[in-house]
Amino acid sequence: MDISKIGSGNKDLVNVFVESVKGSKSHYRYDRKTGVFVLKKILEIPFPGSYGFIPRTHHIDARPMDAMIISSDPINKGIVVQGKPIGMIRLRADIPDDVLVVVPAADMVFEKTKDFSALDVDIQNSLKAFLELFKELKIEAVFDSERAKRAVARSIELYRKMVR
Repeated sequence: MDISKIGSGNKDLVNVFVESVKGSKSHYRYDRKTGVFVLKKILEIPFPGSYGFIPRTHHIDARPMDAMIISSDPINKGIVVQGKPIGMIRLRADIPDDVLVVVPAADMVFEKTKDFSALDVDIQNSLKAFLELFKELKIEAVFDSERAKRAVARSIELYRKMVR
């Protein structure tokens, strides 16, 4: 699978390449050199949403921007999801580790969800608890959709500057 042609989208509608599936404990990483998924580890608790990255972005941690997709149904690995950024969770580290929170544009259940604060409190709490365990870091901040969209725009611009 060649993902080099997948665009990032834009700050309002991003493309997320799914690596790990909602409800699964298996954490996969896509290996760009071989074009296959590699099992990185099996977690203690399942992913609360499908997890992946936004292609053609370069975030402050020098990697593509991570994203967690909150959806009404699991989305398989290898799928590209167009989604609306509704927030971002920053985990405390020497270089901040940010995870964009996205809802699929095609998911009718979340079509009116515009901001992380509009998610059910149980979803918010399970997402935060999962990320602390998964990343082995503490949450530093939760940002709204506007701050998340600015981070996406910066990540896209950083990528463009790198490939020039």
